[in-house]
Amino acid sequence: MKKLLITDLDNTLYDWVSFFAQSFGAMLEKTVEITGIDRDELVDDFKQVHQYHNNTEYPFSIFELDSIQEKYKTKDKEVLKLHLDEALYSFNSKRKKVLKCYSGVIDTLEYMSQKGVKIVAHTEAPVRNSLYRLEKLGIKGYFSHLYAPKDKFHDDLDENTLQWLQKHENSLRLLSKNELKPNPNLLLDICSKEGVQPSEAVYIGDSIVKDISMANEAGISSVWAEYGKQHSPEFWQLLVSITHWTPADVEREESLKKALSDSKPNYTAQSFSDLIELFDWQGAQAKSSVDLQ
Repeated sequence: MKKLLITDLDNTLYDWVSFFAQSFGAMLEKTVEITGIDRDELVDDFKQVHQYHNNTEYPFSIFELDSIQEKYKTKDKEVLKLHLDEALYSFNSKRKKVLKCYSGVIDTLEYMSQKGVKIVAHTEAPVRNSLYRLEKLGIKGYFSHLYAPKDKFHDDLDENTLQWLQKHENSLRLLSKNELKPNPNLLLDICSKEGVQPSEAVYIGDSIVKDISMANEAGISSVWAEYGKQHSPEFWQLLVSITHWTPADVEREESLKKALSDSKPNYTAQSFSDLIELFDWQGAQAKSSVDLQ
């Protein structure tokens, strides 16, 4: 009997690679058109800024590009917004079209919620990005808590962003930079905080190395979201070209692959909805439709 579902976000609930690559690509091409700056120069500049922020998913990095600031002779973001509004619109417009939950995700979350199962999200994606997507997709209400890294520059965030995060503080569990996947102790801590035994929990994620190995070592039932590995090579290559990963990050990833790539999931899912049939789900108490409003 399972009482807690711990789910990864990117490439488990939605196709992050496809949505972000397409959105970023639209912004990049529009920026080339507006500014006349060489595409490769922009890509190199984006990568530098992403590494500084330790975050690839940072569209406002466009205001911090050396090539952009040099062209317009300013670092003033409000001035740069006037010049680059079309590029930012391209990102937002494409994101609106392509950011969707995988088939079966919403129905499965609804099923779990009706059964009284506690659902939490665990991700290495920055908290602002993760929280925004859960809200945008209309599924945040299904999650008791979101476990996500604290922003590297949290204390420097603007007042509106800080107020937005504070509004959700009861559902946020901010992780330190040292609490990286694969960390079985972190999963054990999540189980403890959510009031369940590891044997009563299920973890689903798309990474064998980071998600499955971690759940296995924690004694939590592991489910590999195999469907989350289906990406366009073109989209993947664009993300690699602008990644925030440093050489040290790449070295760590290679070490993890060598050590953990042989990990075997307890179960493999071809769809998120497979979770319904894989386990006997029974939460503390079933919820009525009124409770979910």
